[in-house]
Amino acid sequence: MQFIPVINTIALQFIHEYLGQRLSNTLYVKQESPVTSADLTDLASSAAGLWATNIMPHLSGDTRLVLVSARDLSAQNGLVYDYTGTPLPTTGGAMGQPLPSNVAAVLSLRTGRAGRSYRGRLYLGGFTELQSDGNFLPMGILENLRQGLINVITALNTGTRQVVVVSKFTANQPRTAGVTTPVTTVLARTIRLASQRKRLPE
Repeated sequence: MQFIPVINTIALQFIHEYLGQRLSNTLYVKQESPVTSADLTDLASSAAGLWATNIMPHLSGDTRLVLVSARDLSAQNGLVYDYTGTPLPTTGGAMGQPLPSNVAAVLSLRTGRAGRSYRGRLYLGGFTELQSDGNFLPMGILENLRQGLINVITALNTGTRQVVVVSKFTANQPRTAGVTTPVTTVLARTIRLASQRKRLPE
């Protein structure tokens, strides 16, 4: 697949280990100036602390946040920085028997514009049996995750930086460069648990 640049934009990947599986979620951060090594170092370390404080307390104690990877998407061979310092690794705060690794809660990133190019999703995984009610995640837990993600995004929106949704395709055709749109809100519209089959062990 051809590389599609996203100018002055950093992909922040949050890597968890859960039941022997690797779970990851990605946020995109746009800034006005070209990305430097210092930008990646600063952003990855800040993001690790924010995720540990706002998201990890609501995940299973069997979940470990082990790495935050930051990559400049401006060029195919763009700069990359992997952060594993304090407070990593950090474990989730929820007690109870773990649910399978494919079980996920879905949070939707909205930009105030209609269309698939202007919304994103995060599939958060690593929950316990005590956090679920059959096929459902109690609304209180989902709201905690939603508010936690809002806190992360708000804190990352500093200076010229903004958390954005990235679109690399339009009408099923690749763009010459990715289009970014700032995230304005986070929604958790359904309490039904989702499935990420690729997260199941082979």
